Amino acid sequence: MEENIPSSREQKKGSNKGLLIAFIAILFLINCVQFFLYFRGEQKIEEQSLIIDANKKRIDSLTTELDKAIADLKIKQEEIAKLGGDTTRMGELIRKLEEDKRMAVASAGSWQTKYNKIKDNIDAANRLKDDAEREVERLKILLAQQDTIITNQKQTIVLREDSILKLTSVQKVLQDKVAIASELKAESFKLSAFNAKGKEDPETPFKAKRTDKIKVSFNLAENKVADKGGRDIYMRLIEPGGAALFDLANGGGSFVNADGKEIFFTMKQNILFENKGQKVSFEYKKGAPYKVGKHTIEVWCEGRMIGTGTFEIK
Repeated sequence: MEENIPSSREQKKGSNKGLLIAFIAILFLINCVQFFLYFRGEQKIEEQSLIIDANKKRIDSLTTELDKAIADLKIKQEEIAKLGGDTTRMGELIRKLEEDKRMAVASAGSWQTKYNKIKDNIDAANRLKDDAEREVERLKILLAQQDTIITNQKQTIVLREDSILKLTSVQKVLQDKVAIASELKAESFKLSAFNAKGKEDPETPFKAKRTDKIKVSFNLAENKVADKGGRDIYMRLIEPGGAALFDLANGGGSFVNADGKEIFFTMKQNILFENKGQKVSFEYKKGAPYKVGKHTIEVWCEGRMIGTGTFEIK
């Protein structure tokens, strides 16, 4: 009985040792698996990091290309707009490129599809930029042609205006000549003095004490240029001191001559000009003694003096 007990303990010890070895082996295996998984995880993380870095570089490259494409298009857009061209398509593509840039920066997922799509848009933008450059050159040529046309038109207008001014000047000269040619002429002046009884004084110079009224007579010469019709004839009696006699109560007043100056007159008479050398006369009673000296008679019509005469009072 005593011999069997040790044998049983030894078996038990051997069994425990085997379990320990198995447990150690399992732990080792678990550690190996954990190390393998850790190593694979680190490798995947590194690979993923490399992929992310590569994607980031591509995205950065795309962003740079997008910025350049957008800037180039905006420059051409401004040039075409200044030249009056249509920038609708360019504006739409610029907005699309800006949206692509936001999408590229916001997400790195599906980078290959986005890269190809954005690349296509960039290529389209470059093609449109080339088209825009050609459009800019075309518009510049067209604008230069229009400037040449406008310059020629301006020169034509200037020449026309010069011609019109010259024609107007010639017409003005002709009108002035016609106006001068159509002026009436007072001629064959006869001046008479009458006393208070209405008797004409045949002596000259006229005597101041006996002169009560002055009669001025003249003929209107025939004028083939002048039109027949009504005319206002003004008579001015100018005293030796140079002042014209005028009295509103006696038929006097003023008119504006051809130079725009106000002229005072002594008497006025409206006649019907018949262009037949008709006779016109004025009778003026001063109502006070005439001054001693030479008096001048001026006859005016249509703002111009058409004749003069003189008489003397002593």
